[in-house]
Amino acid sequence: MILVGLAVAMAIGAFGVANLATASDDHAAARADLLATTLGARLSRLPTSEWLDLMQLAARKTGAEFVVISREGDVVFDASLGMTDRAALKRVAAVSSGEAVTGLGRARFGTEPLVARGLSTAQVLVAFVREPSAPEAAPALVRALVALTTLLVAVAAAVAYAVASDANRDVEFVGERVRGMVHVRSEPTGEAVPVRTMDEVGALTVAFNALVARFAAAQSSYKRDLVRVRAADRDRAAFLAAVSHELRSPLNAILGFADILMTEVDGPLSPEAREEVEQIRGSGQHLLDLINDILELSALESGQLRLTRTRVDLAAVARDVVREAAGLVGARPVAVHVRGETGIYARADAKRVRQVLTNLVGNAIKFTHEGEVVVDVGRDGRFTRMSVSDTGPGISPQERAVIFEEYKQTKEERVRRRGTGLGLAITRRLVLMQKGVIGVQSELGRGSTFEVLLPAWEDAGASQPPVAGGGTA
Repeated sequence: MILVGLAVAMAIGAFGVANLATASDDHAAARADLLATTLGARLSRLPTSEWLDLMQLAARKTGAEFVVISREGDVVFDASLGMTDRAALKRVAAVSSGEAVTGLGRARFGTEPLVARGLSTAQVLVAFVREPSAPEAAPALVRALVALTTLLVAVAAAVAYAVASDANRDVEFVGERVRGMVHVRSEPTGEAVPVRTMDEVGALTVAFNALVARFAAAQSSYKRDLVRVRAADRDRAAFLAAVSHELRSPLNAILGFADILMTEVDGPLSPEAREEVEQIRGSGQHLLDLINDILELSALESGQLRLTRTRVDLAAVARDVVREAAGLVGARPVAVHVRGETGIYARADAKRVRQVLTNLVGNAIKFTHEGEVVVDVGRDGRFTRMSVSDTGPGISPQERAVIFEEYKQTKEERVRRRGTGLGLAITRRLVLMQKGVIGVQSELGRGSTFEVLLPAWEDAGASQPPVAGGGTA
C-alpha cells in the first residue's frame, strides 16, 4: 500500500508539473505578444532616433528583449543580449509568434509591424520573453505533493500495520496449535486447527487440516501394513528354520556318506566311481553353502544376529584362513600367503572376522587362475586393516558399483551360474555391524584388492588375551 501511495503521488506530481510548464510557456507567449503590441504602438508615435532608447528602457523595466528587424532579417535596432543567426531572424520576421533562442536562453517571441514616418522599408518589432526554467508554482506543488505523500504513506502504514497485526495473531494461533500437536494427547496425527478467517491464513489452515487427515489415513494404513509385514516376517523366519533343518540334515548325511566312500572303507572305487562321488560331494557342499548364505542374510535382516566384540589377533586369523584355503587352489599355479605386521589387534567379533576374511580369500582364489593371492594385515590410524589382493581378471567399474548388493554377481559368476550373489553382501553387513568399512580397488586384467578397516583395540584392554578365531554370535 505504501508503494501504491508513492506511485499515485509521483503520478500526480508529474502531471501537475507538466501542466504548470505548459501554462508558464503560454504565459510567456502572451506576455511577449502584449509587450510587442504595446511597445510597437509607442514607437510608431516617436521618431526613429528615439526608438533605441525607448527599447532599452523597456528591456530594463520588463526583463524582456526587443529587436527591430527588416522583412529581410536585418537588425535595425537591437536592445537584446544577442540574437541568433540571420536565417533565424528571417523565420522570426515571417511569423507573428513562436519560440526562439536568444541571450536569455529559450524564449517566446511576439511581433508587431512598425509604421512610422521616415521608414524606407517595412520593419517589425520583436519582443522576446524568457521561458521560465521551472514553473512558477512548482515549489507550492512540491510542498502539496510532499504533504499528500506523507498522508498517503501514513494511511498505508496504518492499514498495513492493522492487517499485519491481525494476520500475525492468526498465524500465531495456528502455530500454537501446531506446536501443541507434539503433546502425547494428540499423537500421532494431531488435532484439526479451527478455521477463524477466510483469508490466506484460513486457506493455509484448511490445507493443513487436509494434510493432517491424509496423514491420519496413511498412519492407519501403515499400522495395518506393519502388522501384516511382521506376521509375514515371523512366518518367513519359521519357514526358514524348518526348511534349514529339513535340508541340512539330509545334506549332512549325503556329505558324510560321500566322505566315507572317498576313504574306500567299503572297498576300492573305480576311477569313474570316484569321479561321480566327488561330483556328489561337490554339489552337496555347494547346496549347503547356498542354504547357509540365505539363512545368514535372513538373520542379518531380522536383527537376530548378535556380535561379541573382543580383542582379535588379525595376523593369527589371517594365517588360519590361508592355511584352510590352500586346499581350494588345487593344481592351479596360485600361491596364497600372508604378509604384513604382527601384533595387530581389532575390537571385533572373532568368528565374524574369520567369516569375512574366509569369504574374501575364497573369492580371490576362485577367480585367480595363476599368480598369487596375498592377505596383508596392518594398522591405519585408529583402525586395523586387512586387505586381500589377487592377480585375477579384475572387476569393471560398473560391476564394482553393485557387487556389495544382494543377489548381484560379476559377469564371470553369472556365466558359471554359481552362487546366489549374497557372499559379498553378507560380508559388507558384517563389517558395518562391527563399525568398520569395506572397499574394493580393481583394474581389468590386473587383479583386485578388497580392503577391510576395523576399529583397533585400545591399549587399555591389552590385558585381555587375544582371540584368533571362534567367537560367539
